[in-house]
Amino acid sequence: MSSRNPDSSEVSPALDAFAVRRMFWLPLWISVGVVLAALIGMLFVSWHSLERLAPIQSHLEHIERIQSVGLSMEQTLLKGLRGAPVARSELVELRDQVQEIARLEGALHPETLMRLKRVGTQLGDAQARTVDVLFEALAEIRQVLDGERQRHDWLLSQIGRDASTEIKLTLLLLLTGPFVFGVTFLFIRSRARLPLRAMEDLLARLARKDYRPVPESLIGNIDKAAHPAFNSYNELVARLQALEADHRDREQTLEQEVRQATGALLAQSRELRRAERLAAVGAVSAGFAHELRNPLAGIQMACGKLHRVLADTEHAARIAAVIDELKRINHLLTSQVDAARHLPEPLEEVAVGQLVNELLTLLRYQIPERIVTDAQIPSDLRCLLPAAGLRQALLNLVLNAVQAMPGEGCIQVVARLENGGLVVSVIDSGPGFPEDLLRAGIRPFATGRQGGTGLGLAMVRRFVRDQDGDLHLANQTPHGAAVTLRLPCRPHESTGATSHV
Repeated sequence: MSSRNPDSSEVSPALDAFAVRRMFWLPLWISVGVVLAALIGMLFVSWHSLERLAPIQSHLEHIERIQSVGLSMEQTLLKGLRGAPVARSELVELRDQVQEIARLEGALHPETLMRLKRVGTQLGDAQARTVDVLFEALAEIRQVLDGERQRHDWLLSQIGRDASTEIKLTLLLLLTGPFVFGVTFLFIRSRARLPLRAMEDLLARLARKDYRPVPESLIGNIDKAAHPAFNSYNELVARLQALEADHRDREQTLEQEVRQATGALLAQSRELRRAERLAAVGAVSAGFAHELRNPLAGIQMACGKLHRVLADTEHAARIAAVIDELKRINHLLTSQVDAARHLPEPLEEVAVGQLVNELLTLLRYQIPERIVTDAQIPSDLRCLLPAAGLRQALLNLVLNAVQAMPGEGCIQVVARLENGGLVVSVIDSGPGFPEDLLRAGIRPFATGRQGGTGLGLAMVRRFVRDQDGDLHLANQTPHGAAVTLRLPCRPHESTGATSHV
């Protein structure tokens, strides 16, 4: 007969239930531990990513300040390049702005502070030329921006790496607990991944200068913890939009000022050409006056002798009146000759390439777009010449070439040193000179173009002769014309480097 414990039937089910629960809870707790570890890891990575967003905002503001100072430097430099005086107080103001940026936190690159201090030192140099100081300071500011952008890209890559870590932890949750993983995944996606990806897209859009703000509907779908970052982003793009609009307005204003100045210069150039035409007419009149004075002098002498012979006759008074009238005419002719005389323009060292480039740039607003201009001149070709006279002569030749080409074409200005003299050629692809002009030479008021005065080439020839130079006209093959000026030149230096327009 076997004996049994009366409580064994009750204890065994309890032990069995405990064992079952133990087998259930052990993997459950292990899974929960892994899930908690993964959640803690994901929480840490998310916190670390959000921590990186704050430097991004600060760094963007830092870059914005540097860009604003760079824009001010560019505007001041453009002002100096246009020939306007740049006050020392403007450089001091730029230096103060740079020093203020250097005192603020937000720079990521280790050399930014040193470079900003160097820019401040350059702007404070009172001995250097203003334009040179601005060039050097602007180059340094661009290096600062390049360095900060590199660090900015590095920071974004770190945020991307953190996002990759989150994905790995999410995969771990998939392996340990599908249900927990699903809940955690939705939470992480709504709380961390969506804002990060949205911010990454926004930063990429910002790099493309797309300054559209984040819609409120999109911010409402993002966790409230990320709302300040997106609100700050909207404030940032609003400021950038204002700066961009201001920049566009300033560009339009500058372009309008340049066009107005160019129009004034072109008007002055037209007035100068008109004055030169009148001067050419005066020169022709002076030539006629000079030729008339010789026979008038003979007539006056003959009348004087006749007056002495007929002094006691009734014709003496009439002859005296004729002599007085001849004197008056002679005086008028002498005044005409004296008025036609002109003082020679003083010689100065002329950078020929720079003069031609500036002239072609000015004429770009007057020459039709169908006509292309080009200059092939050694960049350091310098000669002692009358700058205004040379500019006006080349202006007449280029405008004559433009008027000779009804359709598309090309005008080329070539200059070089040859046998101690300056050789300047203006070549066009038009129909060329008439044979009568090449055969008979340049004559004032002789023109084959309707509406022309025939004084353009005459004024150029007068300038060349005043410089003891030579003017040559020729036609190109198969078509085109070439005017070559040979002028005496005392060169400064010569080189093979060539400037193009």
